Amino acid sequence: MSKRRQRAKGGSVTASSSTPKQSRSSKTAWKLMDRSTSLAATAAAPLLAGGAWRLVTGRKPPTASDNPEVELREAIGWAIVGGALVQVVKVGVRRQTAQYWVRSTGQLPPGMKGVKGEVMAREVAEAKAEHTAATRKKKRTKR
Repeated sequence: MSKRRQRAKGGSVTASSSTPKQSRSSKTAWKLMDRSTSLAATAAAPLLAGGAWRLVTGRKPPTASDNPEVELREAIGWAIVGGALVQVVKVGVRRQTAQYWVRSTGQLPPGMKGVKGEVMAREVAEAKAEHTAATRKKKRTKR
């Protein structure tokens, strides 16, 4: 039944019939996890970028790229390498955090929409099955 028909009949419409409504505490927990890992990645990325720059060039990274003594080519190279590495680290850390959430809860993090395609749906279904099996196992061991 379409959402429009449900509204016309006086029924309630949920965001998605396949995903259960998540509690406020789970939303808060996800926000805390997501933001803290993003901050950690943001703090770690410049250190990694500086180490990579030293490894490749053998020199310190040009921290003051607006300084006229730093060559333009070197300043632009540092901006590209540093900026790209920061984003790569952030993406990697946030993806790992989301995967941990799916493995732990059996569903996507609050506010995250599923990607069309069966790969993500299969991963979520597998995570739900693992979560259900782990929950059943815990219940059996408590008895």
